[in-house]
Amino acid sequence: MLIYLTLRKIDFAKSLELIKDADFSILLLVVPVYVSSYLLRAIRWRLLLMPIKKVSAGESFSYMMLGFFMNNILPLRIGEVIRAKVSGERLGISRSSALATIIVERLFDIITFILLFFAIMFFMPFPMAIRKTFFICAVVFGLVAVAFFIIALNERKFSGIIAKLPMPQKIKGFVYNFVEKFASGLKVLKNSRIISANFLLSAAIWLAEGMVFVIVAYAFGINLNLMGGIFTTIIIGVSAIIPTAPGHIGAYEFMGTTALSALGHPVEAAFAVVATTHFLQMSLIFTLGFIGMLKEKISMKDIFNFTKNIDNN
Repeated sequence: MLIYLTLRKIDFAKSLELIKDADFSILLLVVPVYVSSYLLRAIRWRLLLMPIKKVSAGESFSYMMLGFFMNNILPLRIGEVIRAKVSGERLGISRSSALATIIVERLFDIITFILLFFAIMFFMPFPMAIRKTFFICAVVFGLVAVAFFIIALNERKFSGIIAKLPMPQKIKGFVYNFVEKFASGLKVLKNSRIISANFLLSAAIWLAEGMVFVIVAYAFGINLNLMGGIFTTIIIGVSAIIPTAPGHIGAYEFMGTTALSALGHPVEAAFAVVATTHFLQMSLIFTLGFIGMLKEKISMKDIFNFTKNIDNN
């Protein structure tokens, strides 16, 4: 639906011509920037896993890329659950704890995202609806962060509360087991050094994402500064809130084209830049995800069996 809304207002043939005329030598510069952003993500997740188990950067990179790979195939970010399941089994840690670190990782992403929004809010043409969305997100995810900190600092008390809840014993056992192991994955929130490092890594990751748009735009002869690249990244990021197709196909193009158009760029050129960026991103994720699967000897059968023995967390 969103891809239709995007295409109906542009001259698709003109966008294709622009893509054909793009400077592909400049587009190649996107690869090291994207790879570096995923390496930074892998280092960040490795730090989050540290209180549970020390893993190599290579392992964290492979399992992380597996998650991104599956997110491009399956809807609703199911890839994150698969990542927790497979990494938990292969690394010999609780899958619930692994899932907790992934959720904390996403929380760092969102909070950094929101901080970047507030940093450039007064300089960029954010629609009022987007501004309101970010204010709401700031409150909601701020409360989530506070809740996670409270759980991390009062792990035993929280488990005790769960144990006293009135529910059937079998269900209570499952819930208690899950919550206890999930809470153990939040231990990283007690370490101020790791928290500071994660915020710095998160900022670097999103700056790299913004730089990708600057490079791609330049390949199309469009001058886009870093603030404009971050603005476009933030607008596209809003699409992650909306349930969309795997890989955000449609939502990515719609929001990205809207963002670049708001900056005064022709809609055909805006779509060409966004579509090219999305294609490069997905191609790289598929390539790195496949390499990670080969490295860790993970088959598609292993991945799609992630629902088996789910109660054995």
